[in-house]
Amino acid sequence: MDTITPEANPNEWCRADTLQLVEVFAKRHGMDWEAVAARFGFAPTIAREEGSTIAFATFLSVFEYVAAVTGDDADMLDIGADMPVGLVSTFDYLALCAPSLRVALANWERFLPLRTNCYRMLFREDGDFGILEWDVADRFGPRTQNTFARVAWAASRILHAAGDQDIGLRIEFSAARPKKWSQFQKRMGERIAFQQPVDRILIPARHLSLRPRQNEPNLYSIIEQAAIHELGSRTGEAEPLAKVAETINESLKAGTVSLETVASTLGMSPRSLQRLLETEGTSFRKLTESIRRSMAARYLRDTRLPMKEIAFLLGFSELSAFSRAVKTWYGVPPKSIRLFGIGGPTRQDG
Repeated sequence: MDTITPEANPNEWCRADTLQLVEVFAKRHGMDWEAVAARFGFAPTIAREEGSTIAFATFLSVFEYVAAVTGDDADMLDIGADMPVGLVSTFDYLALCAPSLRVALANWERFLPLRTNCYRMLFREDGDFGILEWDVADRFGPRTQNTFARVAWAASRILHAAGDQDIGLRIEFSAARPKKWSQFQKRMGERIAFQQPVDRILIPARHLSLRPRQNEPNLYSIIEQAAIHELGSRTGEAEPLAKVAETINESLKAGTVSLETVASTLGMSPRSLQRLLETEGTSFRKLTESIRRSMAARYLRDTRLPMKEIAFLLGFSELSAFSRAVKTWYGVPPKSIRLFGIGGPTRQDG
């Protein structure tokens, strides 16, 4: 089975521990996990290695691939919701042992750099709700399956902290509704909405002061101090190529992508930007093309945006030019990717 796999930069990473759940899921469906690992270029034991990380683009692609091969596009919701407490170690307990649900959600935003340097979790209060939102760049390619797992995990932790009582959570996904059905969807009912502008959880404001049932002040203090210490050892300037890629990502969506505008945004001269990219073994044209390719896959697979709008977002003045580019990149037209993914409607079990 062919897959949409963006170019992976190992300096843009996430923790690999949650791949354990994907491994169990894949094996349950008869897949050869060692073959999956070899396909994506990581050690099959990486998820069980203390502190191990993996390129974020690769991580997302593994989720998409396993779901495509098994033919189940909804089960990642249950995998995330049923994730054992403690699998993501400190990050779990920073929420579950916090003095209030409000502090728990703020901790996820504050300490996310312990888990990844590729996206943000944002917590804010707005009128009747506390809002937990995920901000992930489209340049990393399709991410529906990982988003399902990630948001369902967060929702399950919030409910766990609340003593598993119904506190009226609402969940919004940017992706389309999966074709299959999950226990998580049945449990949440009409409080899950798909094809929304962003991926987020809305928590009624009256519950934000709720004290998580596992709260213990002394234990929380120890966990928080350990997290602060680890955060201090990880925090640093973003890798230069990642900064350039993120600026190109945003410039494409704004319709202003060019060597000059990207260089200006980064506070560099065009020549300095060219030299930086040359030292990284690429060029502005190559990097922009790679990002366009990944963003095209993301919009075609994860959204229901009209083709003309996708073409515009990627900087194509004509739909025909966009269609030709997609066929060059993936060997099939945009409509085929939207309907079947890369490789057409056939499926091979690995």
